[in-house]
Amino acid sequence: MDFKLLEDFVCLAHSSSFTSAAKERFVTQPAFSRRIKALEQWVGADLVNRDSPQLELTEQGRAFVVEAEEILNKLYQARESARALKKITTNEISVAAQNSIVQTVFMAWMEQIEKSVGPIYVRLSSDRLADCIEMFRNGTVDYLLCYTHKDVGLGIDDARFQSTVIGEETLVPVTLRSDDKPKHALPGTSTQPIPLVAYTHQSLFGKALDQLLENADCYLTRRYENPFAHTLKSMVLGGYGLAWLPHSFVKDELMRGELCLAGDERWHIPFQVRLLYRTPEGELDRAIFDVSEKMSAALNNN
Repeated sequence: MDFKLLEDFVCLAHSSSFTSAAKERFVTQPAFSRRIKALEQWVGADLVNRDSPQLELTEQGRAFVVEAEEILNKLYQARESARALKKITTNEISVAAQNSIVQTVFMAWMEQIEKSVGPIYVRLSSDRLADCIEMFRNGTVDYLLCYTHKDVGLGIDDARFQSTVIGEETLVPVTLRSDDKPKHALPGTSTQPIPLVAYTHQSLFGKALDQLLENADCYLTRRYENPFAHTLKSMVLGGYGLAWLPHSFVKDELMRGELCLAGDERWHIPFQVRLLYRTPEGELDRAIFDVSEKMSAALNNN
């Protein structure tokens, strides 16, 4: 049996509905329901009372969730003990990070770590945020570097993990320069709406941008969609439209005049770059924690 089904069920037991649990597990509600049903088939008993108007576990479900949580805790502890032993003999860490962070804050973070402890071997995975979160949550990686926004949750259990803000980022609207001015300028007009190269609605950047545009008086027409900032950047450089991109990701193009801002600060969206980790255990973990805390303190002093 896939132990992720146990994680699904424990998540459901602590949620208010199938919908909220599915969001936290980054799957659709129908897919999440099928996974719970598969677990029930494996157990051989109904774990959820589907006749109740509110989420309610059956007697078997209430008994099973206690054992499931204990099993998961033992698995997590066993995995982290094994990983800690490996780090004693090898200066190795594994990190999941969104692609645009890899090219910006991650490099500064690694530079500070290696100044502190010397060269280390890093297994780096860069992917969609949902995939990065899943890798971190299931223990495939030691650390998660991701953007966070004050109004958009990540769906991660804060009780299981610790976090430190090690950087700041701002999404800015950018477009090609044409005749020494922006090819597209916000807010646009009703007769000539601006072509928008957009993030997917499910992505963190997409959700934050949707919140901004919901209350903004502007004229955009959604033309292209992709979850990755580097893809949107290529499309903007290709002249396909306007996109909101991390400022540090496009600062060189802005300085060279290849791109320019399409709007003032009211169109900017602030983010934090957050490092998520488990309780520091080995010497390497503690050194990384100290470096991260210093980077956080430096942000607060600026």
